[in-house]
Amino acid sequence: MTAILVAFFFLLLGICWGSLLNWLAGSVSEEGELHLKAAYCRQCGVKRPLKYTLPLPGYFLTKGRCPGCREAVPVRIPIVEFVTGVLFALLYLKYGLSWELCILLVYASILIVLFVTDIEHFILPNIVNYPGMIVAAAISLVVMLVHYRLPWAPFFAGSGFMTVFNNYLLSAVAGGLAGALLLFLVVILSRGGMGMGDVVLAGLLGLMVGFPLVFIALFVGIVAGGLVAAVLLITRRKGRKDMLPFGPFLCVGGLVTLLWGRQLLVWYLSA
Repeated sequence: MTAILVAFFFLLLGICWGSLLNWLAGSVSEEGELHLKAAYCRQCGVKRPLKYTLPLPGYFLTKGRCPGCREAVPVRIPIVEFVTGVLFALLYLKYGLSWELCILLVYASILIVLFVTDIEHFILPNIVNYPGMIVAAAISLVVMLVHYRLPWAPFFAGSGFMTVFNNYLLSAVAGGLAGALLLFLVVILSRGGMGMGDVVLAGLLGLMVGFPLVFIALFVGIVAGGLVAAVLLITRRKGRKDMLPFGPFLCVGGLVTLLWGRQLLVWYLSA
């Protein structure tokens, strides 16, 4: 019963935190700059009253419309709030009150903001990417110094070369370099199909999940992006020349890898 109550608390906490993430993502301009200001309507510029900014209820109180000009409020607002709440609750149920939970809540928050900005503006802002890389690198350093073992970090037995990546900091640095270099090659080969923001995000994911799990994160992102692109083409929601942001799929790949990457790696190596 206590676990259920705490999970419900994390659900509410996540919903409120999702509102903050919405505000941060909405404060990123199309140029990738961060302009923090009170919640406002992008159509008429009117500041939204406090009761209309309440997480989840605020959206439904306005019936999804700006109270001033009746312009539609982005539907991603309640979606992000709800998904963040559910994710926080599930992470608590999986890891309990632990350092793993704290780290994953931070990583999930960064990925959610990047997910939203890339969908809305086709941009992965450096104002989010670079601080995220600093945070991930700092976490990796602390984990190494205190000799802590995170559950998503693979352990290589024996005395072979791969055992060097049992050092979490080395694993994170190698993962960041491998992810960034691999996506940089894709950018060159695609000739504009991807941007440098995707390269930086791949480096960030590498720092989060380490080496060699970064390859699983990229693979999951590529497969997810390919499947969604195929569905959109088949249903004619998108044409062959229409742009589809890749960043959200990388974010999904990173989150999937943080949760199940070690199991996927074991399954692959044993297949």
